[in-house]
This record gives sequence, C-alpha cells and structure tokens, in this order.
Amino acid sequence: MTSKGYAYALWLALLASDTAFAHSPIEGIGNFYNGLLHPVFVPAHLLLLIAVGVFLGQQEPKPIETVLGIFAFAILAGLTGAWFSIGAEMEAFILLLATATGLLIAINPGIKLLWCIAIAVLAGFFLGIDSAQDTLSGKEKLVSLFGSGVAIYFLLLYPMVLAEYFKKNTWQRTGIRIVGSWVAASSLLVLALSFSKVP
Repeated sequence: MTSKGYAYALWLALLASDTAFAHSPIEGIGNFYNGLLHPVFVPAHLLLLIAVGVFLGQQEPKPIETVLGIFAFAILAGLTGAWFSIGAEMEAFILLLATATGLLIAINPGIKLLWCIAIAVLAGFFLGIDSAQDTLSGKEKLVSLFGSGVAIYFLLLYPMVLAEYFKKNTWQRTGIRIVGSWVAASSLLVLALSFSKVP
C-alpha cells in the first residue's frame, strides 16, 4: 500500500469511528458491571482510592471504623449528586486531593481524627459525584451508579488493609511512605497532562 493509500485508510477509519465520551460504558457487560469497573478505568479515581486507603491504613484501627462509615455516606451523597447531574468535572479536584493525601503519607505526621474524616468526606463525595457515565440515563444510570458505589468502597479497603499490615516494622513503614510519594508524583503528572494542550 502506498503512502496515499495509508492516508485514505486513516481518514476512513476516523470517519467511521464512534463518538468518544469520558466515562463511557463498556458495551456488552451490563450496567452494574460497567459501574463496578468504572473506578478501575479512571486513573484519577484509582490514584485517590490508593492514596486514601494507604493513608487510613497508617492510622490507628479503632477510629478508622468511624471514618469508613462516614466515607460510605459521603459516597452516597456524591452518587446522589451524580444521579441529579449536579456538579462539573471533578478530575482536577480528585487529583489535587490524591496529591495532598500522597504527601501526607510520605511525611507521615501525627494526624488527628478530624483530618481523617475531612479527607474521607472529600474523597467519597468527589468520587461519587464524578461517577456518572455520559451515555446512561434512568434505571441504567441508577444501576451503574450503584455498581460504582460498591466498587469505590471496596477498592478503598484493599490498600488500607495492606498499609495496616505493613506498618509493623520500620522498613515496611518506609516502603509505605515511598508509595505515598509515588502516588503524589503520579497524581501531579496526570493533572499536568490533563491541563496540557496538544498543539
């Protein structure tokens, strides 16, 4: 095929492609599973969940039970906002919160319960309200949002449990702080890429 032929094939492919949506569902797997997989396929969501999970895993276990309950209510509030299509694009706020939380993990200061609650409320609300998928409405949207809520809550628990397990020894705590710095750096990179304009 000549270079002219490649150019025609490329234009034909571009004209034949469907419209791309941010937060678009995956065809053929059902609305609940689309919602369930949504936080995994959105890098900003995944970074924030890792950051908040590791951050909470560093804290003392007893107060964290309260924080997890508050986090669940914050997700519900955010999902309600998403259902009514309230709010704008939240990706920048999600990445800023992931960066700040990653830095807190790296610094590892003594954190009071009130700060843990504040981070959990912001994270749950931002993740919930940013979970609406563009092409869904009605019952399909409700089922998808329910799946997203379940995934957000359980995806937080995995890094939290790992961070809690690996905080016994000094070298393990150092490793967790390195993970926090990586999350902060990754969040800043994704944020910079989202603001950069391709010429």
